[in-house]
Amino acid sequence: MTKRRMGCVAAGVVAFLLMAVPVRAQLPTISDVDPGHETAAAGPLPQWDVAVVKPHPAADRMMSWQMTADGLSLVNLALEQMICSAWDLKPYQVSGLSGWMKDSTFDLTAKVSSDDVAAYKKLSVAQRREMLQKLLEERFQLKAHTETKTLPVYDLVVDKGGPKLKASTAIAAPSEEEERANPDKYKKGFMRFGSGMYEGTGVEVRSLASQLGNAVGKPVNDKTGLTGVYDITLHYSQDGRPDDGAPGGDNSDAPSVFTAVQDQLGLKLVPDKGPVETLVVDSAQKPEAN
Repeated sequence: MTKRRMGCVAAGVVAFLLMAVPVRAQLPTISDVDPGHETAAAGPLPQWDVAVVKPHPAADRMMSWQMTADGLSLVNLALEQMICSAWDLKPYQVSGLSGWMKDSTFDLTAKVSSDDVAAYKKLSVAQRREMLQKLLEERFQLKAHTETKTLPVYDLVVDKGGPKLKASTAIAAPSEEEERANPDKYKKGFMRFGSGMYEGTGVEVRSLASQLGNAVGKPVNDKTGLTGVYDITLHYSQDGRPDDGAPGGDNSDAPSVFTAVQDQLGLKLVPDKGPVETLVVDSAQKPEAN
């Protein structure tokens, strides 16, 4: 059973960004709590046997995501954060949210029946997301649709001086059991990230690009053409993130993310526009405690 402090990864999610969070780079949001899970269950998805939603106490600021053998527990998350996790989206990919959908936080606990535990364990990441999506649709009366929009983006390219990335010698564990027994030995795909920092061991550049999207508040497309795995360390001032999409001033000692990417990695963030898959929330209802 794994427990982490998590949130919909964005500069505005202060409780999440106050700490560095270790994850496996190649795994998306929900699989962070179930690393290495690949086998998909055949047949229809299990049904939630018990699901409880209640407002989170305002005085308690701790956020967590806990995946268990028979379900999940989300603590102190706003609907916006739950949507980001369920659909594997960044905040800038979700529109139509306002008021309580962004500001009010909830505790959500859901479990399958004992007869469905074996099937639940075999679910793929996408299937677990689908179960969470259905739960949000039911308990929050959530109605949404997808749209492809042309939005401002950044392209991550190699700077004129060439990349400054260190090729990684990290190795992957042959099994989950071996990885748990020797965490310092098997580091391929390991990331730590938080406010103003990204550290990856044995990661692809696309993983860096995904996290840079959180720093700049827009999608970042990997256009470097670099196909290896690298050990990457990046430190920058999160306060220097511009709101208008252009590199702006920075009053802290650390460089802006744009300067840091160039100076520390030999890469460059170039403004562009491109198609972005988005989720538009049409309506939702604030649930009563149950």
